[in-house]
Parts: sequence; structure tokens; C-alpha cells
Amino acid sequence: MSVKTALVALLGIFVTSFSFADQMGPNGDKFYEEAAHFENACNADSCKAPYSKQVVYNQKAKLSKLSEPVKGVLRGIAAEQAQIWGDTILEGDYYSTGRTRLDGVVAYFKNDVLVGYKIQYSEKAWYTGDCGFDGSRETLKNCKEGRIVEGSYVSSDTQTYFSDEERYAEFSFQTN
Repeated sequence: MSVKTALVALLGIFVTSFSFADQMGPNGDKFYEEAAHFENACNADSCKAPYSKQVVYNQKAKLSKLSEPVKGVLRGIAAEQAQIWGDTILEGDYYSTGRTRLDGVVAYFKNDVLVGYKIQYSEKAWYTGDCGFDGSRETLKNCKEGRIVEGSYVSSDTQTYFSDEERYAEFSFQTN
């Protein structure tokens, strides 16, 4: 094997070893555009025709109108999307458990045909900026607890998904 071939192979391994959160599948550009139309048409409690939406999963309310296979795929996408937090919000004063929870799913439709989903997901987390956190669980108990929350759009075929540009990951303090 030549040095050039070895370097190209190594570069391929290096590039594929990184996890990129967003994925553009077939017709991803059309879905991206459709998601923007959906956001504009459904920015209030109701949607403007030809769009409509329906809550199909709510973790807190124990509501699920999703089949187990679809829910499993959406959970997997949520976990994959949260991987980017290591290079974003977790670079700051936050620490998370690394266990992503699917919190909610809204299905959206155009002319009564499923176009995609808007998912919300989160992880238990702590604000470590003012609690003397040194990386140990013992000092973590002095930190304020909350959740890191983010949303993404997922196409109906689940081949395209991307973070909601209006709602990147943010920390929300727990209110008990």
C-alpha cells in the first residue's frame, strides 16, 4: 500500500468516526423547506391550511399514538442529535448524564398527509458554574439540577433530520 493510499484510508476512518447530528437523506432539501413552511403556518395554537399538527407522544402525560418501531427510531435519532452537545452546550458550565429522553413528538401534515415530526428530547443535567464542581459525583450534588432540552425535525421516512434552528440546546433549571 502506498503512503498516499494509506493516508486516504486513514482520513476516511477519521472522518467517518465523528458523529454529525444532522442527516440529509433523499429529498432532504425538500423536507427542510417543508419544515420552514410548517413553522410559519403553525406558529400559534392552530395551523393555517393546508397544514395541521397532532401531538402523538408526550412522555409526561404518558400519551403515545406512535407504534413501538417508530418511537424506537425517533428515540435513536434524539440520542444521536444530543451527541453534538459535547461540542456545544457541554463545553460550558454544564454536565449531563448522557441518557437522552424523548419528551415529545408532534406529527405534522400537509393536506392530511404525514410530512414529518418535530421531536423534543432532553437529558438530566446540572449547572456547574458556581458550585465548585471538580468532576466528582460528590461535588455535583451542590450544583443546580435541570435538563438540557433541544428539538429537531424528522422526515416521515426518518431519513432526514436536523436541529430546530429556533431552539438549539438550552439548559432549563428544575422547578420543584
